[in-house]
Amino acid sequence: MATNNYETVFIAQPEIAQEAVEDFLGKIKTVITSNQGAVTNEDRWGRRRLSYPIQGFREGFYVVLNYSAEAPAIAGLEHLFRVTDTVIRHMTVKIIKKNKTFKPRRVKSVGAVDSRPGARPGYNRDSRGSSSSAPAAASATTAPAAAPAPMAAPAAPEAETPGASA
Repeated sequence: MATNNYETVFIAQPEIAQEAVEDFLGKIKTVITSNQGAVTNEDRWGRRRLSYPIQGFREGFYVVLNYSAEAPAIAGLEHLFRVTDTVIRHMTVKIIKKNKTFKPRRVKSVGAVDSRPGARPGYNRDSRGSSSSAPAAASATTAPAAAPAPMAAPAAPEAETPGASA
């Protein structure tokens, strides 16, 4: 079988003792090494506040493990996390190395006409702000439109005189 790289994060109850953390990490390492794996990094974040309550706890003891192992090791770890009462949440992800390269995007030349199927004839997607449906090249050669006339100020309301009835 092929060995893959994994990262596991688990949150234990906040009141867990350091000896209990050591014992539990020893069990995890035993499961990994029994499946031809090796722990590459162990990071104990310690007691942190949770963003929302999990099983009634507002804090938890976080531990992050990076390791390489075969696929059956994950099933053993998941079982260990489920049967251990001190673990309130866990997640294991497979780390995939990104060796993919992509071609650069096509860049349309200035003034290019949209040639997609179903595109409106004579409509240029680059000239969305113009009000005419003519191509951008044709509207660029015409004279600029006149500026709109300024609006007149609204008339002031007539003042009411007290005691006057209408």
